[in-house]
Order: sequence, then structure tokens, then C-alpha cells
Amino acid sequence: MNRQFPLIIIVIAGVFAAGLASAQQHRPYNQIMKDIGPTFASLKKNLDENSGAAAAEDAAKLEKLFTETEAFWAPLNTGDAVGYAKSAREASAAVGAAAKNNDIKAALASYTAIQKNCGQKNCGNCHLAHREDTGNNIYIIRP
Repeated sequence: MNRQFPLIIIVIAGVFAAGLASAQQHRPYNQIMKDIGPTFASLKKNLDENSGAAAAEDAAKLEKLFTETEAFWAPLNTGDAVGYAKSAREASAAVGAAAKNNDIKAALASYTAIQKNCGQKNCGNCHLAHREDTGNNIYIIRP
């Protein structure tokens, strides 16, 4: 019985540590990417409708998504992806601040900055550089 006690403690500690590590994991990267497009479209719609409050919510969601994107790429030392995500995050914050103040003109100007950063040129280049299509729309990430 005395020999089993330390083993039981070690097993319990291992289970606890595994549970803690799993709770700290981020959500899958492909889910983050799939949320950006619809949120970006919703932001544009709300800005076009002069709906500052709804646009501010979309901008906050985009800011969070780009923060997650930046956090994904940072440990991989992928400067271009981190840079694009950071620029988009900062522009999203600017859109949100302007939209909260119901300054739709300034919000649209910052929206354009996101669009330039995440247009085909940058997002598309990043996708080409850092993912590989293995067939059937299944991609693997290449840092």
C-alpha cells in the first residue's frame, strides 16, 4: 500500500496537468480563418448601413480573430503572417473605435486598411506561402 501511494499521486498529478494543458489550447486555426470572411462582410454591411454599434461589434470580433491569428503564427517565427495579422488587428481596433463614436467615415477609412492588408495580395500570398493543398480542400500549414 505504501508503494502504491506515490504512484497514485504521480498519476493524479499527470491527469491534472494534462487537463490543464488541454484547457489552455487554442481553437483550431482553420476555424479562426473561416470566421474572418463572414465577419469582415458583416462589418462592411453594417458600415454601409451606418450602424455604428453593430459595426463596432464586428470590428471587436475581427480584432479578436486577428489576435488569435497572430498568436498562432508567432511561435512559428513566420514574420509575414504575424505582420499581416498585426496590421489587420490594429486596423480592426481603429474601425471599432471610430464605429463606437459613430464616425462612420473614419471607420470606413480603417476598414479600407484591413481590406488592403487582407486583400488577395496579402492574405492570398500568405495562404500560398504557408499552406499546402493535400487534395479535397484539405490543407496543411507550412511555417
